[in-house]
Amino acid sequence: MEKRAELVLELIIEHYIKTAEPVGSRALTKLIDFKISAATIRNIMSDLTEMGMIVQPHISAGRIPTDQGYRYYINQILHLDTHCIVEFSKQAYYPTEKQAQRLEDILLDITGDLSRATDCTSVIISPQPAVSKLKKMELIKLNEKQLLIVLVTQIGMVRNKIVYLRECPDQSMLDRIKDQLCSMFTGKTILDIRNSLVETVTRLMDESDDTFVQMIRIGKKAFSMDIENEVFIMGRSKMCAFPEFRDQDRLKILFNVLDDKKALFDTLLGVMDKVGIQVRIGNENSCDGLNQCSVIAGTYGSSDYLLGSLGIIGPMRMNYPKIISEIDYSAQKLSHALTQFLD
Repeated sequence: MEKRAELVLELIIEHYIKTAEPVGSRALTKLIDFKISAATIRNIMSDLTEMGMIVQPHISAGRIPTDQGYRYYINQILHLDTHCIVEFSKQAYYPTEKQAQRLEDILLDITGDLSRATDCTSVIISPQPAVSKLKKMELIKLNEKQLLIVLVTQIGMVRNKIVYLRECPDQSMLDRIKDQLCSMFTGKTILDIRNSLVETVTRLMDESDDTFVQMIRIGKKAFSMDIENEVFIMGRSKMCAFPEFRDQDRLKILFNVLDDKKALFDTLLGVMDKVGIQVRIGNENSCDGLNQCSVIAGTYGSSDYLLGSLGIIGPMRMNYPKIISEIDYSAQKLSHALTQFLD
């Protein structure tokens, strides 16, 4: 695309982001610094329309950007550097007296901060359970066939599940099994425990011990339990303020997605194997209810472990540089806070 066309597209997008109104050629002549006729601008706008970058919503209206236009704007005009966009100060975040918070408190705090900073809906997926290290566990007999298993990880995640056994051991045996499993596996990741359970128990235990078979059976259920990531979401109501969602049917479709944590999880999970901030615009989103939205997301953690992802959901008409910067900053904050737990 030639430079004048890029400039016109950039001005249309930035004017539309600010006003939510279609942009005409007369308005553009006032925005361009150098002299260019309205007729020339109309010709450029016609070319951009043929290229699929802008569209005319009504016969008498100006133009608005398309998904393709936003994509070109982000990739070719902004040239966004998504690494270290904001200088992060560790001293400015989570002083010593707050470092002992539960993981859930920190995730909620940062989700809320991100929503307020962007005026959009923010979403964070909690750390991947498989890379969390065991801190302690509890085994509680509920009845003759039901057992409650509670796992607590070193970064504050608490997960529990009721499992069914042909015959549940008495509480005294469960306490012995719990103590021995904790002795063997405290400080190891859930994934490592799953992979080494049988070998470790067999190596360290006497097979004639009456807890041996039960320990392997219960251990398999405890550490192979399907522990789902939690999804934290803030700022759903902020979507109501955007003119794009004044239509009640469109807003209802969007809220159905925002209430579906599995859909949100799947949406953000896709960035876990990517480097940097990812931007998905309109129909690029796999979830049908988000085809009028942009989803901007990134990961948090360390170079050794990408623990989870975070991002925002908003209209396609958004301030991309500001929001990408806020997500990058929030990812750095969350990575730093989790480092305190992991250490």
